[in-house]
Amino acid sequence: MSLGLLVMVVVLGIGLVVAAVHYSGGSLARDDRDPGTAILEFGRAYPTEAIRSVILTETGDAAFLRLADGRTGFLQTMGKHYVARIIDPAYVTAKPLDRGHGMTIMFRESTLKGGDYRFRSAKDAAEVSLWLVESFVVAGREVEERAGQGNG
Repeated sequence: MSLGLLVMVVVLGIGLVVAAVHYSGGSLARDDRDPGTAILEFGRAYPTEAIRSVILTETGDAAFLRLADGRTGFLQTMGKHYVARIIDPAYVTAKPLDRGHGMTIMFRESTLKGGDYRFRSAKDAAEVSLWLVESFVVAGREVEERAGQGNG
């Protein structure tokens, strides 16, 4: 076989492989941002926490998780990695956005980015707001209980 023919066969073969991968969907970016992924990733960081509900942001790059004890969990993507935290009311401030369904949350921790979190609906935004309020109530009860134990 001549060298020219061999080069043409190799180029044709590579072209067929590239075309097969492209048309089969293998070249598409994988988007695995769904509530199931949020539950799994948060569960890796906090394996003993029971999750009651999950709401993703509009873009899917962050998730808020309602925990069984009334606290709120937070999961945010950072590239191909995730950062998971249980929101501590002492280190967070939140306010509604001027437009759209969402809120601005500022974390006073260096590991979490704050910012604007938009949701798919006003219902989702209201639900997450209620979870955050419940987190504040739970934290207040814990502080009162500790103060009461110190006085006894």
